[in-house]
Amino acid sequence: MNTRNPRIAPKTYAAVPLRTPLGDWQAAVVRMTALDPITTELVRLRCARYHDCKT
Repeated sequence: MNTRNPRIAPKTYAAVPLRTPLGDWQAAVVRMTALDPITTELVRLRCARYHDCKT
């Protein structure tokens, strides 16, 4: 089994003034439909890899 060190320490959160705009931006990105399905899937896989998600 391969273990990695986290990129960001556990229990680390964005500063309060940044949370709302960052959340708004992330929500807008999720709603985007202008990309083709292949590009969307490549981005999803890249994000999952970066965040160590198991997809």
